[in-house]
Amino acid sequence: MSIIELVDNEESFINPRDLIVEKKQPKKDEERVWLSYITPYMRVNADHTPQVEQEIEAFFNKLCDFTDVELKKKHKNIKHVRSEYYYYRESLFDEIYRLAKNLVCSFYRQESKESVDFISYMMESMLSSDIRFLLIKEMDEYRGGLPFPNAETREQFRLTSYGTKIIWWDPSGKLRDEQVFDSTEMSYFNKLMKRPTKFTEVPALMTLCLEKYTDLLHIVLEDLEDETIRWKVKPNNYFRNYFQLPLEDSRVWSETNRLSADLYLFAENSIRKEIEGFRLLAASESQQSLQKYLPNESIQKIEAYLNKKTTLKFDYPTITSLRTVYKTAWNEAANFIIEQSAEKVCELLEEIARDPDLKKIAIKVIKNSTDPDKHRVFIFLMEKRAFPLSKEMQKQRDSFIHATRQEDYQVLLAAQDLVYKKLPIILKELNQPARRKIKLDNELITASNSALYTIIDMVDDYLGEEAIDPDTALKILVHKDLSLAEEQMKPDNTVLVSTLEKTNESEITQTVEQMEFITNLVLNNGMSLEEFKKKAADKGKLYQAYLNELNDVLYDVFEDQVLTIYQQQVIIEEDFIEEMREWIDG
Repeated sequence: MSIIELVDNEESFINPRDLIVEKKQPKKDEERVWLSYITPYMRVNADHTPQVEQEIEAFFNKLCDFTDVELKKKHKNIKHVRSEYYYYRESLFDEIYRLAKNLVCSFYRQESKESVDFISYMMESMLSSDIRFLLIKEMDEYRGGLPFPNAETREQFRLTSYGTKIIWWDPSGKLRDEQVFDSTEMSYFNKLMKRPTKFTEVPALMTLCLEKYTDLLHIVLEDLEDETIRWKVKPNNYFRNYFQLPLEDSRVWSETNRLSADLYLFAENSIRKEIEGFRLLAASESQQSLQKYLPNESIQKIEAYLNKKTTLKFDYPTITSLRTVYKTAWNEAANFIIEQSAEKVCELLEEIARDPDLKKIAIKVIKNSTDPDKHRVFIFLMEKRAFPLSKEMQKQRDSFIHATRQEDYQVLLAAQDLVYKKLPIILKELNQPARRKIKLDNELITASNSALYTIIDMVDDYLGEEAIDPDTALKILVHKDLSLAEEQMKPDNTVLVSTLEKTNESEITQTVEQMEFITNLVLNNGMSLEEFKKKAADKGKLYQAYLNELNDVLYDVFEDQVLTIYQQQVIIEEDFIEEMREWIDG
């Protein structure tokens, strides 16, 4: 078939464009690996995190793509653009890589630097002004889209968890994230050069301190603007520059340069004195320097402001963070528990039970609180943590635990899955006596019924068929029972006497055994708790009940609790050791 016939036949016509083999697009210059054109020494010792390295490479490739397109418009090749500087030549790739690295690192250092400042003299000689202008726009756009630094990047550039710089007055970054202060106040704080201390690690404390510092600065500023107040030292450029006032005086008075540091010290001390256990900073030199150059009116206003009592309202998590900084802040935890209601304390019991300073907190709460529920809870927590109880605490414990609930109390102490929120209710229930369970023996009940029916039959036989009044029948029944009892008592000098004698003998035997056991305790200076439990088990008693029984015997002599359990040992109280030995010897 000829070509003409093919063209005439519309069905068999083939579009010539379909026959052209499409050229494969190059893979972006094999993905345009611009990094291969960088001089090797530019990337030596680049100790960056993977995130920063990735952002530098991405930004470098983007700038190279952009510059390549712009240079092609001017019929230039990016690979051949170089700058000669004295005896060496610099490639455009090196300058772009240096620019990308500086801009990305500047962003993560939180530096306020303009994009135009990253253009070097070498790059200016290689690129025309219109390309540089467009390049700056690309830099601004890319810098605005840089991602949030990850944990590794934040650690390398010393950033907070919020991605901001660590500064002395807000090392955690929380105050700036919550925007507690405005830009003017933050500029005041940034001008004050001071090293971070443990005090600054608690945002709640630092907020109060900086608020007081700002108020003191406003007092000074108002007096500066008041023309009726006469200053001892002429206000200088330092004051005017610090408070952003017009500059009028060219002289600088060196003695006023510590104004901000002195005022901050007084502000911090006013917070420290409100927290029990905090020491105050030395402020005598600051007081003298303020009196030298501040007017008397300003000093009086500052003293009046600092003498006002500051009310600190902290929640328990804040107090916990405070105690990680200052060990003596457990006093604040105890004060917080005393001030809160028992219901509020119940919500925090699980956290309080794990507190390393539980013993100190519990002793202070028991001493200063009047709430019996708090006394019960903290005495229980101390016993659960195996802390020794004083005699007064032991008496309190015995008063709110009924004698029949001692076993339940011991089970509660040993419980692993304890629900702390319900603990006050459980301890309150232990003050009530245990309910006794009465078990009835069906065989004895049946035997009693049989005996009763037998007696009724005997009465019927005795009376015969004659009708008799019920009261008369009851009298006869009682008389017969009494006569039977008298006959049973005759043979053995009465069963009652023998029963009493047996009871007295068992009591004497038990008292002798108790005295032998107490003597053994005194001679051996106590006994291990495990051995004591075995002795109690041999007698068929719980060890706590047996201990109470021995203490009851000794209470008649010493009128106090003598035996106690301390560190897995049954010991004698130190105050009664000598008296016990004299009593046993006597």
